[in-house]
Amino acid sequence: MEKKRIDDYEAGPLPSPRALDRFGFVKQDVSASDSLVKNRSPYEYERIREERSVRKWRKMIGVGGSDWKHYVRRKHHVVKRRIRKGIPDCLRGLVWQLISGSRDLLLMNPGVYEITQGLLWYSTPCLY
Repeated sequence: MEKKRIDDYEAGPLPSPRALDRFGFVKQDVSASDSLVKNRSPYEYERIREERSVRKWRKMIGVGGSDWKHYVRRKHHVVKRRIRKGIPDCLRGLVWQLISGSRDLLLMNPGVYEITQGLLWYSTPCLY
């Protein structure tokens, strides 16, 4: 029996390209009628949706996180649903500080974070 070489194989048809989101995940197909109704490019629609999401999150967080505790206490189902839908990139750091409670600890203990950063810097050996 003769071995086939790689050169002997014929390339099959390439799969049709699929739309990807900004993270590289395959987007769900949108029917043609939906795209005609919106009358916008997919990128423009995505940008508008992201801006709307950011506005909702900013309203929920409030100035400096002032409204966050109200939402977590009274409207925890809204917070949970929005987290599952995705935290906007521009607010992700702040939201995770609020969720974990580290923002409160940071504000209650001014200067401690900077001190621990300095200790870490001096106690870590140089690996270069």
